[in-house]
Amino acid sequence: MQRAWIMAALAAGTTLFAQAPVPAPAPTPAPASAQTPAQAPAAIEKLGADGRDMWLVPVEAPGFDKLRPTQRKFAYYLYRAALAGDEIAYLQNHPKALDIKNLLEGVWSKKDALDEATRAGLGEYLKLVWANHGNYSHTHATKFVPANLTYDQLKKAVQIAVKKHAKFAVKGGGMAALAQLKPYIFDPKVDPIQVNQVPGVDPIATSSNGLYDKGLTLKAIQALPEATQAQVNVRFAKKGKKAVAQVFKVGGVYGAQLDTVVYWLQKALPYVEDEIAKVTMPDGTVKTRFEANANQKQALEDLIAFFKTGDEATFKKHSIAWLQTKSTVDYLNGFYEVYKDPRSVIGAYEANVSYKSDSTVIDKLSQNAAYFEAKMPWDAKWKRDKITPPVASIVNVLMETGDAGPISPAAYNLPNYADIRKDYGSKNVVLLNVEGASSAATREAGIKASYRAEDQDLIRKDGSLARQWVVYMHEVIGHGSGQPDASLAGADPATKIGPTYSALEECRADCVALYQFPDPKLEEIGAVSAADHADAYKAMLLQYLTGQLMANGLVEGDTIHEAHLRGRQLVLNYLVDNQKGVQVDQVDGHAYVEITDLAKAREGVGEVLTKLQTIKAMGDQAGAEAFFGQYGTKVNKAWHDDAKARREALQLPKEKAFVFPKLVPVVEDMNGRQILKDVKVETGESFEDQMLRVEAWGKSRDLDPTAAPKK
Repeated sequence: MQRAWIMAALAAGTTLFAQAPVPAPAPTPAPASAQTPAQAPAAIEKLGADGRDMWLVPVEAPGFDKLRPTQRKFAYYLYRAALAGDEIAYLQNHPKALDIKNLLEGVWSKKDALDEATRAGLGEYLKLVWANHGNYSHTHATKFVPANLTYDQLKKAVQIAVKKHAKFAVKGGGMAALAQLKPYIFDPKVDPIQVNQVPGVDPIATSSNGLYDKGLTLKAIQALPEATQAQVNVRFAKKGKKAVAQVFKVGGVYGAQLDTVVYWLQKALPYVEDEIAKVTMPDGTVKTRFEANANQKQALEDLIAFFKTGDEATFKKHSIAWLQTKSTVDYLNGFYEVYKDPRSVIGAYEANVSYKSDSTVIDKLSQNAAYFEAKMPWDAKWKRDKITPPVASIVNVLMETGDAGPISPAAYNLPNYADIRKDYGSKNVVLLNVEGASSAATREAGIKASYRAEDQDLIRKDGSLARQWVVYMHEVIGHGSGQPDASLAGADPATKIGPTYSALEECRADCVALYQFPDPKLEEIGAVSAADHADAYKAMLLQYLTGQLMANGLVEGDTIHEAHLRGRQLVLNYLVDNQKGVQVDQVDGHAYVEITDLAKAREGVGEVLTKLQTIKAMGDQAGAEAFFGQYGTKVNKAWHDDAKARREALQLPKEKAFVFPKLVPVVEDMNGRQILKDVKVETGESFEDQMLRVEAWGKSRDLDPTAAPKK
């Protein structure tokens, strides 16, 4: 639940990817001669009618070759661990998602034997399945069906693949699997919604994912002990009329995948980064020496133990050590975000590996977390009087798998545990190279289509800075702010509030950024100049609200399901409906956001923020559902039709997925044993090759899976 997503900015055409990060620069890219081989980045690949369904965007890895050899090796083993767990996301997203992928991949292995139309339609659908880890939109949790592939075409393609001895990693082989999977692939009415959190419905019974067996209800889950209901790493099976918790662990649910994850994490342990330690000798002298980073080593050991045992207390130990780790190479691997669970409790598997860029300015923001907490607009009893400055860093990502990628957030804030955040703080990470992975041309076209003529120059001038600081402040001072009311007696507000909590928390973190940015402290830490502060704040509000107005055109149907978009819809509707310095104008038949009174708009944001914190602090489920039901859940039909038409005219994509750099092991044979000598980076791989490699390398335990087998 602690992510900053890019969809609202994308909807407005002011894509976060297009922005040069402000003000932290990326490391100087390595010269082409230092990369293996010297390749130009791949072009953006576009899927769907006029390329509007999804763009597949290449990501660079500037400065990776400047890391120490041991850091590159550490990154490689973490990279392999991330690949090993990717398949878990399919299993969690829907009971048939992995079968669908495996069936399509089997056919695709014989793609050269297919006619051109079938090959094009199959390839497009398979790439969307890869990007979303199944046939549900990663962002909107609604089902999609093949746009240019019929059942008869797929049936014939399977028959051809079978005759050509294709291997199908799915029960029943090709034809039997197709017959069983037909309604899940082609019928939009079968399991239409992956995650349904609309108030007034049973979120379990009306959702379709792999976390709950068919036939289970919310009532069945609530009959279990509270501790079981609150577990982050379980799925629920149906035994008779009862729900039974099944733990994610080696030897349990997802056991085969987690066993390979553990294998590579153990390989990474010897390469934990060194740090200088002072040691007092017996004679009283103090000497310095290099020792393994204690927090990083402890975090990795606890993570391995967690995957082996499924003991969530061990994962919490890992989380504490991880958030306290300050290192060049960092990672995620585990069960974190709860967007895919209708109850917002069970963690989706995700993994990444990254390396640090310049984090000077974001670190200054984190050091002032206590200052901003004191200036929150809510009641003093819900302000934290003791705040450990959160760890904040800007990184370049090498790979994201599972729920983290290839569709990527802009940033994340973890861990999610309320007690850990209260006692130990959190880690806030901004993904720099993902942000910079698109073209300025797209941004300019979006500005012209989305903003009033009199506001366009302002967005050109300050939009990048404003969007960057929404992300920074959302993550660093947003999620970690506030505390529950004493009346909750230590209970987690997320459990009390239920399915609406994810949307509430994302909206609350957004509003912290929108409310606090005008503070003079931002000038003091170097985020913005005094002369430009007011303009940058207006650009921030315009960009945020316009992004959401345009995002209405992305939603199919009349209900917004995704947590971030529900929150942004609430802010936009609240300010407009209550005349808080914001209005939506009609100009030449199109809707545009206008800021009529900047101070009044900030006042309105403060009202929303106070309301959200009050609901959270009190664990008020009814209040959360009513507030979001009034302002955040429904699509505005007029905005939807207008925004959809404008997006189609611009040919902007609904979503973006990423082609990450490829890490290439340099391996030597030493007495019959493979030794990792170094790691190099390649760019220019296609999305198809990346996803097929994720599949093959994820299952392999070879140090170099591309090496020819020994005879």
